[in-house]
Amino acid sequence: MIADTSADVIPILIDHYVEESALRLSNITEAMNSKNMEQLEFETHTLGSAAFALGNRALAELAREIEKQCLHKQFDVALDRIPLLLSLAKRSIDALVMRKDLGFVDA
Repeated sequence: MIADTSADVIPILIDHYVEESALRLSNITEAMNSKNMEQLEFETHTLGSAAFALGNRALAELAREIEKQCLHKQFDVALDRIPLLLSLAKRSIDALVMRKDLGFVDA
């Protein structure tokens, strides 16, 4: 990503991703608690897209799996996967913030 983008832009992109992800994760938790499967489908799709854009492949793929389970009306399976999604999101976002704190330089 740094090769395609100025190093001073990367922290801004990360901050935006972290803020957007926090909103999505809150909405996913709300959807899980209220069993709102349409909201869960939308939020996992959006989280997956953002995660792919920042290279967070594991989170993106899990989010997309849950989205597909919602689309196929496998609601119990989708709901059972949410705790794993939330845990993975926290770990991966924490790691990304730690990396951001180390700084970036242009190649």
